[in-house]
Amino acid sequence: MEFVAIALFAAGSVTSALTRLLDSVAYRNRASGKAEIIRARRTEREMPERTASGKRGKRRG
Repeated sequence: MEFVAIALFAAGSVTSALTRLLDSVAYRNRASGKAEIIRARRTEREMPERTASGKRGKRRG
């Protein structure tokens, strides 16, 4: 009976630690994604207007 109690306690401890680890990783992943979106928007604003590319987008000469 003591073995079962120890096993349940160990499983509960590992489960809560694993849950906190996964929450931390998820938070970092979301923050990284938001930062990437902000960085992309800033880069988009800083770049000069592009001319249309393709078959008819380039000027001759």
